Amino acid sequence: MGNNEFRNDSPVTSKNNMEYIPDIQQDISPHRAKNTPPFTQRIKKGSGILLLASIMALAIGMMCHTGTSVNTSDDAQSAIETHVSTTLPIGARLLEKDDHYVGGDMTITHTSPEKKTKMYIWDYAAEDGDYVQVYIDGKPLGSPFMIKNKPEVFNVPATGEVQVVGTRDGGGGITYAVRYELNHETYFNGMEQGGNNVYTLVRE
Repeated sequence: MGNNEFRNDSPVTSKNNMEYIPDIQQDISPHRAKNTPPFTQRIKKGSGILLLASIMALAIGMMCHTGTSVNTSDDAQSAIETHVSTTLPIGARLLEKDDHYVGGDMTITHTSPEKKTKMYIWDYAAEDGDYVQVYIDGKPLGSPFMIKNKPEVFNVPATGEVQVVGTRDGGGGITYAVRYELNHETYFNGMEQGGNNVYTLVRE
């Protein structure tokens, strides 16, 4: 070999002889996904149902929860027995849940010279979806509404008939309280769905 001859001792690899190294990829094909074992599918389905049930229970709990605590004073205990109070505040809550109490009609006499008075109405037990509608001398005063622990206020005549009709029972009967500003008395009443209580206001 001459001095000017270039010698290359490194191995020469032909493209045709190049070793093939396959790419390692995860085989995620639709066909393979369909081959999920039935047991695994049942677990996934059961987990979904459990999650949905938990969400529904949480929603119901939030709906039923209120910030109004139950009044456990002696005056409250007396009101549970007599269903009347002159000392408890407007919006007083007496029970944790409805007790299927069915009350009745009442005649309220007063000496107020005013032509109208405020009437407060609220649920004195659990906020469970009870709906009522107020009538004045046989005519509806607005649409049915859900009674809550927070009182609704209406202006009603100081004389005449105020009728409270139970349009929907959320469970346990429809428990509600009404208070008239003209005599500062609260009446804790109740009825079944479709029932009604009439308050006859009479000026002496």
